Amino acid sequence: MGANLLAEVYFFSMLKILLIDIGNSRTKACEWDAQTMKPVFSCDTSVLGKALAELDLTLYSRCVVASVVPDSNDSFKGLSIPVQLIDHESVSGITIEMDKPEEVGADRLVSAAGAYSEYKQSVLVVDAGTAVTFCYVAANGVYKGGAILPGMAIASKALNDYTAKIPLVWVAEQKSLLGKTTKEAVEIGLYHGYIAMINGMIAQYREMDPGVVVIGSGNGIEVLGDRLNLDETDQLLPFKGLALTS
Repeated sequence: MGANLLAEVYFFSMLKILLIDIGNSRTKACEWDAQTMKPVFSCDTSVLGKALAELDLTLYSRCVVASVVPDSNDSFKGLSIPVQLIDHESVSGITIEMDKPEEVGADRLVSAAGAYSEYKQSVLVVDAGTAVTFCYVAANGVYKGGAILPGMAIASKALNDYTAKIPLVWVAEQKSLLGKTTKEAVEIGLYHGYIAMINGMIAQYREMDPGVVVIGSGNGIEVLGDRLNLDETDQLLPFKGLALTS
């Protein structure tokens, strides 16, 4: 191998990998250097193209993406680095046992893969974002499936859209169970209701598998805080799953 080729191989081996998790509402990116992860940006998915345009892509050897928004994939056209879109056929670290694996969101798959790679035992990933999802991976690394529920923001918007007087609210911690206004009643209902619903689902999964490790991820998990019966919280799970392709 010539000196120039060796230098080129060494140069690219030193570059970081850009990991991107595209959700329905938000997109987050991290850089991965085979040892550590560092947040790069977080933006509304609608402005992903602008966020990418502002990056110095010469820092990265390639880009690995989990996307649940097909229209956003156009943002990667013409980038100066290779882009790999993860799906059910290319996700690493787990085996998928589903009737229609092509329907499983890439975000769910990479988070499940990241969790299993971290704990090497049965795991339940609870992700609260636009939707609240539950993803179960058995102790042998087989993704078995899970459940999907509307997220808190969707529930709030539905109440606002389909009633005449209920306002749109953002969920925050609530101490009381007795709302004195319609707004307070909705805030209390969403906050305490989602805690009860998520904890109820977790209890059923633990009844099915008493040894399962339950890991929370997503912005909604931060809102509900320590009221959820989680073993761990890890906001880097999707990126850990994406990094398995490196």
